[in-house]
Amino acid sequence: MDISELTPETLVTLRASRPYPAVTMVMPVDPKAPFSEKDRILLRGLCTEAQRQLAEDPDVERDVRLALRDGKLSPEAITELVDPGVPAGELVVYLSAAEPTRVWQVPTDAEVLPRVEFADRYLTRYLAAAEQRSWPYLVLVLDLEMCRLYRGAASRLREVKEHGFPDAPAIPSPEDAVPGPIPRAQPYEAHEEYVKQYLRTVDKNLGRALKAHNGLPLFVIGGDKTLAAFLELTIYRDLVAGTLPLTGMDKDTPADLARRVAPTIEAYRTEQVGRAVGELGDARSQNKYVGGPAEVWTAVADKRVYRLLVEEGLLIAGRTGGDGRELTTVPFPEPVTLPQPKEDFEPPEPGVATDIVEQLVENAVEGGALVVFVPDGTLADAAGVAAVLRY
Repeated sequence: MDISELTPETLVTLRASRPYPAVTMVMPVDPKAPFSEKDRILLRGLCTEAQRQLAEDPDVERDVRLALRDGKLSPEAITELVDPGVPAGELVVYLSAAEPTRVWQVPTDAEVLPRVEFADRYLTRYLAAAEQRSWPYLVLVLDLEMCRLYRGAASRLREVKEHGFPDAPAIPSPEDAVPGPIPRAQPYEAHEEYVKQYLRTVDKNLGRALKAHNGLPLFVIGGDKTLAAFLELTIYRDLVAGTLPLTGMDKDTPADLARRVAPTIEAYRTEQVGRAVGELGDARSQNKYVGGPAEVWTAVADKRVYRLLVEEGLLIAGRTGGDGRELTTVPFPEPVTLPQPKEDFEPPEPGVATDIVEQLVENAVEGGALVVFVPDGTLADAAGVAAVLRY
């Protein structure tokens, strides 16, 4: 599965409690050569480490241990679930004794450290952080033959086939009774009203989709008249981040459509980064600014953060306090490289977590904050992370 398939409902399902252990495995992969020999060696190392933890963990029941050891924790079984056509820099694998294995292929330019973690639920912070890095969005294609909705992340689009989409209009026409088109036929009476009724239905369906996808930015594609009519009647005009002319996009494959909308998406991202950085300046003057990992961590824990800004390549290691509100950072450990990957999976010292950024992002999203990843160096005076507070 790729990150464009990640929805709030999917996250809820992944976060559900499960019999111990629910195993989460994370590893970097080469996006230019998916599952090269180097990736396969690292995956074998991950599976070996998981097998070691499984054998040494007294809380794992015998039948569960055997089911995982003999059937699930196999590099070959995991590799079979990887789609080599999906470009990704990170692989997230979820395993449990009683469920099918889930493999997520995540595009990322950030450094990824290999990890194996046992818990009573799958750890979704890696997916949540990767999704925010990928700038998720929605694309609505308005066409009087068929309206379609797509969910995008990074450079991939997935068609949304729920919430009333795709939606074929029921717009009657006198031409329907005549074989072939009628040359120079004029629009029949009430045609525009039928179109508006159809667009109102699309807008109603769109509202359900926006709610399900947490109000992602929306890009709308349509012919001049149809687009103008839709923008006039939609009640979600404020969520429209950009528009494009139709020019055959209703017939494009998701991959072709993603390429055609990419420049508009990139312009929007640049604008959003500039706006977010500008908000930090305003927040300082209003005493609604916090900067640095420790202060931001506490503000996120208290659910006071309106917008969280994180540098794209930021890595933070640290210890969290007993109540979860305090963070003490430590120097980030240098990863041990192949061909001895096992040492990568062991924490640098007891109690130190190296996925603080992922935890911070997931906690912020769960607390209702907006998250923006910005280029490295943007927040140099705040050690790579800052936030605008609600109060």
